[in-house]
Amino acid sequence: MASQKAYGADTRAKRPVLGGRPQVRVAVAQISSVFMDKTATVRRAVEAIAEAANNGAELIVFPEVWLAGYPFWTEGWDTNVGDWAQGRVIFHDAAITIPGEETQRIGEAARRHGVHVVMGCNELDDRQEVQTIYNTLVYFGRNGEVMGRHRKLMPTFTERLYWGHGDAGDIVAFDTDIGRIGGLICGEHLMTLVRAAVIAEGEDIHVAVYPGSFALHTGPRLQEPDRNGFFWGHFSTRAHAMEAGAFVLCACGVQDAADIADDFPYKGRMNIDYAIGGSQILSPLGVPIIGPVFGSQIVYADLQAAMLKATKAICDTMGHYGRPDVVRLLLRGESGWHRAGASFREASERPAIERGEIRRQADAHEVEEDNVSSLADRIGRIVG
Repeated sequence: MASQKAYGADTRAKRPVLGGRPQVRVAVAQISSVFMDKTATVRRAVEAIAEAANNGAELIVFPEVWLAGYPFWTEGWDTNVGDWAQGRVIFHDAAITIPGEETQRIGEAARRHGVHVVMGCNELDDRQEVQTIYNTLVYFGRNGEVMGRHRKLMPTFTERLYWGHGDAGDIVAFDTDIGRIGGLICGEHLMTLVRAAVIAEGEDIHVAVYPGSFALHTGPRLQEPDRNGFFWGHFSTRAHAMEAGAFVLCACGVQDAADIADDFPYKGRMNIDYAIGGSQILSPLGVPIIGPVFGSQIVYADLQAAMLKATKAICDTMGHYGRPDVVRLLLRGESGWHRAGASFREASERPAIERGEIRRQADAHEVEEDNVSSLADRIGRIVG
């Protein structure tokens, strides 16, 4: 007689979509930060969290580096050195560490109101000897604790003057009571394999953050405000929604000139015209539930679990539409290469090649040990 599966014996019980909720209300805080003033910006964040929570939101998302401002100014060898130095000192002092006083206050607001928060910030590396700043998303749970962070992998164009590079260690979706939440920052949505890696995490909700809504081809400046559907972030996040079969919160920033201090060295010489919002919240079919919406406001939407379930019947990206027998994606972590996917199962299930075995094979075939190790690395085997 064939044995029966002991249902309920596996402690890794499968969570239903959206954590079993039929509906989850979410919000995008499309409001201006107090530019380069992290203390005042945190106060504004706490107020926005309270307002959104009072309106029923269980997840509140803030745009790209909202805490405490996007570097809208331009630098080059012809930049006035006094302006450059003053601007860089202000930029440094407006960055936060994780954990730190600012994350504590935001976490307290999340706990007090029982909500999840995703905050875009300028993050100062927490290692004592390092002063590099990153473009970061930080995730807070209902209990106020920091669930994790994601650093932008490749700052775009002139952003490379301001931010360091992230790594693969934080390409992850967080398992919460309202579903699996992942996210990427602005130009990362043009990194096809990175998007595929986040999709492989099994997102129910994807967070996509931008500094505003802009066209790149209209002129006269490279970035011009867009209200006519030319913003690439809108169609890239719509594509992600359908490819992931996930809801997408596309959070676009607003920057009010009145929130920029008069003594900031570049005031009046920054391109903030496109920081006009443009946020939208998308269904798993890539159809907007709301938006794009412009101007200062908190944007709300109700996410229906039925939408996820029905969409997955058409195209289950990590299920019947996955075809891992044809194509696989590898991520490189601290322990070597592993297959992309929720919980990185392949990294734990596939046995590592012991260093001693590498040495034995190198000796047996009279080749350099480093060459054998490099070959194993290239084909995705982990060297222990």
